[in-house]
Amino acid sequence: MNLRQNPHSLNKVDNFDAERYYRTAPKAWVSELSMEMVHFIPASQRRLAMMAAQADSAPVLIHGASGTGKGAIARWIHANGPRAAKPFLNATQSLTLATQISKAQGGTLVVPEIGTWNLSEQRVLLNYLKTKTIPHPDGEAMRMLLNVRIIATTDQNLEGRAHGGLFNGELLEKLNVFRIEMPPLSRREEEFEDIALGIVTEITRELHKEHLRALSPEALQILKEYEWPGNLRELRNVLRLAVVAAKGDRIESVNLPEFGADRVDFRATREQFEKVYILELLKTYDWQIEKTCRITRMDRPTLLDKMKQYGIAPDTLPLL
Repeated sequence: MNLRQNPHSLNKVDNFDAERYYRTAPKAWVSELSMEMVHFIPASQRRLAMMAAQADSAPVLIHGASGTGKGAIARWIHANGPRAAKPFLNATQSLTLATQISKAQGGTLVVPEIGTWNLSEQRVLLNYLKTKTIPHPDGEAMRMLLNVRIIATTDQNLEGRAHGGLFNGELLEKLNVFRIEMPPLSRREEEFEDIALGIVTEITRELHKEHLRALSPEALQILKEYEWPGNLRELRNVLRLAVVAAKGDRIESVNLPEFGADRVDFRATREQFEKVYILELLKTYDWQIEKTCRITRMDRPTLLDKMKQYGIAPDTLPLL
């Protein structure tokens, strides 16, 4: 078995021919979906991602380093496919995989970092992909027939691990129907501006600052010159703080927080964002506590505790 064969042209699962599907997909829905294409999907992978979204039951394997957006693209595939209204669950190794497959009935189960799951659980997943069944809770002699789409992610070289006996080679073959590669941000220079602006758009919607639509040339250049070892996750954290700090209709270089491997303090950055996020929402909603609670999904005591912690309140607002 050649584990390095082209995944979306040679592998078949349940008689699914990925290459034929990829080649003959209707142009109408490809065009429609591309209008909604999110910025974080690499240009080279966008058509494949659209095919994966519409394929419904075929497994997907998303490969990329930490922070490259593997979880986000998994959610995008689910949201743009026939199962969008059904459950979308992320598996955890604290529960058996069979239990979590059953909980995702009708929807999608994402198995994060599949290479870290033990061989026993890998066999459970392989058996499910082969038979669409899992052992029945009332006894091994019975099986439960389920309809769950599997999306797996990994930052490992699964081919190498399979050759070394550390990963189930047959499972890799089954998962490889649609294989999407998420390159590190440092290798996406041509797309960087579109990625950054896409993230800014996400954040401005979340913070109700839709008037902010751009980055100044100076700010963009500073961002481009950094290598972003934390990939999209790190860039998003920096841009969140910049959006909050920006006062006009674009992010200026002065709005960018200090960032970089030798300067980043993740706890301080998280707390700084939480502070400015809550403050901006309170200002937006005229310091209406109940409304801000709904937006932040905090209960009232927690929000008031956070306000006290960060010292954010107008003089007239009692905190106790």
